[in-house]
Amino acid sequence: MTTHPAAAHLIRIATLWPHLDDALDQRGTNWLASRADLFRVLDQADAEEAAALRALERDPQQIGETPAPVSLRVLDTARLVETTLIHLADTLAPQITRPAISHAPDDWAARGWTAVDRALRNQCADDEQGDPRRWRYVGVRTVEYAAGWLHARVVGEAGPFWMLTAAHLHHVEQVAAGCADRIAAVLGLTVREETAVRPCPDCAGRIVVTTGAGRAPAARCEGCARGWTLPETAAA
Repeated sequence: MTTHPAAAHLIRIATLWPHLDDALDQRGTNWLASRADLFRVLDQADAEEAAALRALERDPQQIGETPAPVSLRVLDTARLVETTLIHLADTLAPQITRPAISHAPDDWAARGWTAVDRALRNQCADDEQGDPRRWRYVGVRTVEYAAGWLHARVVGEAGPFWMLTAAHLHHVEQVAAGCADRIAAVLGLTVREETAVRPCPDCAGRIVVTTGAGRAPAARCEGCARGWTLPETAAA
């Protein structure tokens, strides 16, 4: 059975999310893995580390503009992904969740119900309303929980739900893919190429900066082929 792309994206989110938390705790310079990190210190670094990295910013060999601190970008990404994925579950749940049965009516005796009938109806209602597979709008509302709940709906796990329509699946796929790509990008797991703001100091040609995929940031002029890399002291 072929796994729907939406399920794969949700698994990727759940897998990468802990690494996003870890990235917020980094203090040294060894996590510098993007063009942005060539020029700005982690805002959690101590004063001595900050001074050393700011000195690199003033080095005339450095290229490009100064971006936001790494940890700020990570935090912004985490907040965006969390808000987006939980909102997706919030809006999808009422569309696909079967309503739970109600408790026995107040006039149960006049309807000819016995006490046993009433107790059975109320027990069934409590069980359905308390089914842990239902999406909750209060309590645990984390990215991991939302990703797991959405994944269960995408693959059709049993529960008080109607099957997702093709439109539902497409929407979940699009949102989950965007969230997964954002996490991968901020963690430097995808290769990206950008054009530097400043031209080559030798030939005024266009400089292309390559970052991500666990590699140290590097830049090369398309005109004269001159290259730049992150200094070893900063990349170590």
